[in-house]
Amino acid sequence: MSKKVISATITPLKADGSLDKAGLKNVLERNIRHGLDGVFLFGSMGEWGSFSNAFKEEAVELVSGWVNHRMEVLAGVNATSLPLTLEIMKSYRKYDFDAYVFMLPGKTSHLDPVKSVLAVLDAADRPVYLYYCPPNNNINFTLEQFETLMRHPNLKGIKNSSSNMWLRRELLLMRAEKGLKTLFFEGQEWAADEALIAGYDGMICGMGALCSKMMRKLADCVDRGDITGAVAAQNNLIRVFHGVYGLNIQNCWNGQKYALVKLGLIETPMTFAQEMSSLTEAAKARVEKCLEEFKTELD
Repeated sequence: MSKKVISATITPLKADGSLDKAGLKNVLERNIRHGLDGVFLFGSMGEWGSFSNAFKEEAVELVSGWVNHRMEVLAGVNATSLPLTLEIMKSYRKYDFDAYVFMLPGKTSHLDPVKSVLAVLDAADRPVYLYYCPPNNNINFTLEQFETLMRHPNLKGIKNSSSNMWLRRELLLMRAEKGLKTLFFEGQEWAADEALIAGYDGMICGMGALCSKMMRKLADCVDRGDITGAVAAQNNLIRVFHGVYGLNIQNCWNGQKYALVKLGLIETPMTFAQEMSSLTEAAKARVEKCLEEFKTELD
């Protein structure tokens, strides 16, 4: 399996807002059974900004122990400032996981973003993935800035969620021309087939908790050179995306969590990232219809 598939997982919660430990373990075991290469904790889909550092540290410790290197564990160290990120990294050092993931916070200061990423890379005691997401933080890098970062030995990969097809191609060309080793991962579900066919090393996507089997199938089709199969798998992934999230993505977090509840994997669709009132009876019916239509593809 040369194309890697990593889940940017949800964080399952109990009704009181505490961590649903059994649910998290259920999701991870299902991901491993489906052949995923890794899990990314506390990214955007993992509601990183909703939880205390103690909450997140407990989850990192638990997941590191449960997974026990059966797949790669990536721990998000996103924070609202660079000093807080460095503090989180320091607190995680004692746990046995594989890599950090860092995304720059929104532009609330005049700090040089490249210097900030380099500071994280310099401080890291293990590999780092850069979560590149201009729609989230409004920070765009030039190709020259990417090259500077990619030359750092601690930068293992880039999760590209820019939705920029030009950038995807330019990064691939630059990596080849400069002899760089940084891995590239597509972060947008709807573009995974295009990115993998073009030469990306894998995908890190937010529907991985629910759609791990579908994502693995898509990547395996590309590995075999079955482009028709990859496109068909991609189209099904988009259909599930619409069914679970809604056409206007009105149920991004609670829709996927509700689907996982219906599959018996987690306790509640509770989320702090959006209003729970958006999970209407109509939305629930839409999710349930989607699960029935794609039950074979999902499990």
